[in-house]
Amino acid sequence: MSYCPELNIKCTLFERENRLNERRRDWNFGIYHAKPQFDECVPKHISDRITSVLVDPIRGLSEHDVFPMLNGETGELLMNLPTPNALRLNRSKFRALISEDLDIQYGKRLSSVDCSNDISSVTARFEDGSAVTGSLLIGADGANSKVREFLFGPEKAALQPLALFGCGALETLPADVSQTIRDINDLYFVTYHPESPCAFMAIHDVSDVSKPETWKWMFSLTWPDKDSPTPSGPEDIRKNWLHWAEKLAETYRSAYLAIAPTATIWCDRLAEWRTEPWDNRNGRVTLAGDAAHPMTYRE
Repeated sequence: MSYCPELNIKCTLFERENRLNERRRDWNFGIYHAKPQFDECVPKHISDRITSVLVDPIRGLSEHDVFPMLNGETGELLMNLPTPNALRLNRSKFRALISEDLDIQYGKRLSSVDCSNDISSVTARFEDGSAVTGSLLIGADGANSKVREFLFGPEKAALQPLALFGCGALETLPADVSQTIRDINDLYFVTYHPESPCAFMAIHDVSDVSKPETWKWMFSLTWPDKDSPTPSGPEDIRKNWLHWAEKLAETYRSAYLAIAPTATIWCDRLAEWRTEPWDNRNGRVTLAGDAAHPMTYRE
């Protein structure tokens, strides 16, 4: 069932995960000046409920929202970037909302794409042995897109590693630290450091506004490194996390150092794929989202 029934478009989504939000890793993201375009993509009964999946639904929206950019060494405010009525969305809750009324088949890992039968259809084949034929295949299958690999070949479709490592975590903080951080900005902030570590924090989930110790935060910490192997294993990742966190000004330093020793911290070498035109096989195959333009969140 399509989100654009007035166009009489019928579609099915094939999801590699076995169930909704199977992935342990979660995050939040923002919709800023693209809200009108977003509203065009979803039915009204979905857009009317978008504030229910905000990172803090009680806070709601504000036309006075700003995104603070700070000096990571001194704590000095560099600038406030206006982000009026910013939609900061909890990814897992957002996915649950927009999945309503959609025909989603789970546990479908794409193995190959076939356009050889005729000039008007395309067949997607999956690892479970099933196959589906339709008139258009949209590859929205992420940065390591199998559909992009079909269009370009494995070598040209491959991600290009960057000289940057990125770590992330979702964690609560002690009440005093959590409240102090939120007093800086109740949505998010980013710090830039002369020695290059970049720290970004955003509130992720507010279950009880009166209990700062229950607020969940999204942490991101990136730093430049061209040649070292990617940190692996909890001890190695945490060692790097603490090394760079120590360089931050207060109170960001305290927040990054305060996450629990048992916290799960993810770490990856960041990568990109520079978009170029593709042969859409007579309008039958195209790309969307990170499949079409995977890029680092640190510029």
